[in-house]
Amino acid sequence: MNAVRRIVLVGGPGAGKTTVGTLLAEALVVSHQDSDQVLADSLGLTLSEAYASLAAPVLREAEAAVCLALLHGDAGVISLGSAAIEDAGTRAALAGQRVVWLRVSSAAATRRLGLVGLGMHTLKAVRAKLDADLGRRAPWYEGVATLTIDTDKVAPETVVERIVSVERGDT
Repeated sequence: MNAVRRIVLVGGPGAGKTTVGTLLAEALVVSHQDSDQVLADSLGLTLSEAYASLAAPVLREAEAAVCLALLHGDAGVISLGSAAIEDAGTRAALAGQRVVWLRVSSAAATRRLGLVGLGMHTLKAVRAKLDADLGRRAPWYEGVATLTIDTDKVAPETVVERIVSVERGDT
């Protein structure tokens, strides 16, 4: 990994984990794995299909297995799905790793995910659910993070520059 330790990206939906992960891996000349994509590939379903057709405990167990495999693998950059942090085994596996929490608000997340056209009542409901999820997960994200970056008004390239700068000891 070119003397760069593994970097794991965590955060809520729409925080930019996949985009930043791809750009960061390119900048560091290392491999990138996205747990959501690996999970979908392993299930032979899209994530939407998996959430619609699998029982929540089955999906969470599969997600935890994928995350643990990635965290014990050799990828230079790993983007974890937003709910992965809810698994105690995944949190334990993050101990001692370089973990960047890409923090996002529900307003920014719904814009990035293209959900603002849902209509006011639906958008309010989605944001309320997202706020609840982000609030419940925040202590876990904070507990594993070695670096936190607010991404609401920051371009992915700027987030990558910040991570690379910190990783290389420039700041």
